[in-house]
Amino acid sequence: MAFIEHRLGTTHYTVKRKDPSLDPIIWLHGGPGGTHNPKGPVFSLATDRSVYAYTQLGSGRSSDLGKRRWRISTFVNELHELIRAWGIESFHLMGGSWGTTLAVEYYLRHHGKGIQSLVLQSPMLSAADWQRDANRLIKGLPQETQTVIKGCQSLGATDAQVYQQALASYYARHVLRRPKKLKAMLSRKNPRGAAIYRYMWGESEFSATGTLKNYDTTANLKQITCPTLVVCGEHDEATPKTGKRYARALPQGRFVEIEHASHAIWEERPHSLRRAILGFLASQD
Repeated sequence: MAFIEHRLGTTHYTVKRKDPSLDPIIWLHGGPGGTHNPKGPVFSLATDRSVYAYTQLGSGRSSDLGKRRWRISTFVNELHELIRAWGIESFHLMGGSWGTTLAVEYYLRHHGKGIQSLVLQSPMLSAADWQRDANRLIKGLPQETQTVIKGCQSLGATDAQVYQQALASYYARHVLRRPKKLKAMLSRKNPRGAAIYRYMWGESEFSATGTLKNYDTTANLKQITCPTLVVCGEHDEATPKTGKRYARALPQGRFVEIEHASHAIWEERPHSLRRAILGFLASQD
């Protein structure tokens, strides 16, 4: 278990070290308010190059984060502190879901310095796009479930048991299509991170009501000039249709769809995702 103390707090991280002459991978987890898994499948990417992952401030084993710092700039600054502490000058930056938001923001704010490539898995680059996709996917649920979602959200009754059941139904189709893993995910306790998630995003994956509700960086994608891979699952809440549009907007964008996967691709189709990312890196080499 490793920690780095910096001016913003203390960050819990994991590194699987390999050939130091190769640019390492830095992986950014989802959320906001999520955590990294020190034994997670993302470290299978360390075939020849090192892989770094960490838990963002305010969650898991990382230190507390005051509410006034629950904003994008805090997490961009934290990542910069870690890169400096690790002594990394050139690297491949990758992330999933909210991790893609952070990756793109870091690239734009630091003008791509040191970043050799980006991998954006199930990207959240526009809350409006995300909400439109969610609204369309909800229409694919049973009518009774749709009615519960609409009714509870209009009444602010998102803590109702029927709403939580409807939420689980949506998640089972578009977030994590493995019943046991989904149950474990929904029962996992991370109260500090959950508070950040609700404040910045909202009460559920398909309801953007927090401080990110107006977030949209799609107009800035043309500024990202490094090779960039966009990956979406076939049944992803970050839909392939939207992912393809993002890839087309990137000067060096590429797109890969992972069959039989939804949002949590590392949990559902880890070998397929690993193959896509390693193939992308190999094509650059």
